[in-house]
Amino acid sequence: MQQLKSLEDIQQVIAEQQLVLLVIKTGQCGVCESVQAKVSTMLKTRSDVTGIYAYMEDAPEAASAYLAFSAPTVLVFFEGKEVFRIARFVRFDELDHVLSQYEEVLKEQS
Repeated sequence: MQQLKSLEDIQQVIAEQQLVLLVIKTGQCGVCESVQAKVSTMLKTRSDVTGIYAYMEDAPEAASAYLAFSAPTVLVFFEGKEVFRIARFVRFDELDHVLSQYEEVLKEQS
């Protein structure tokens, strides 16, 4: 996963990539680190998903733009639009299912 430090960088990745997973987290949050590590491991087998993350402290405008009121917040974007959001208590089975559905759509399009 790639760390981004500005809203502009995040928006550029979302605009350029078809399927993006964004984790917004805080620096002093153990749960955030754990969630990012699990998401990062999950994405290793998913070449169609671009994984990025940002710290609220580094990019407060990103947290504001994406209405990330708690940490961690995990967002999935498909073709530039937010299609899934989960915050604080991340259910990885649900996240895995959503990513699988959108990966299937990408395979059907190609």
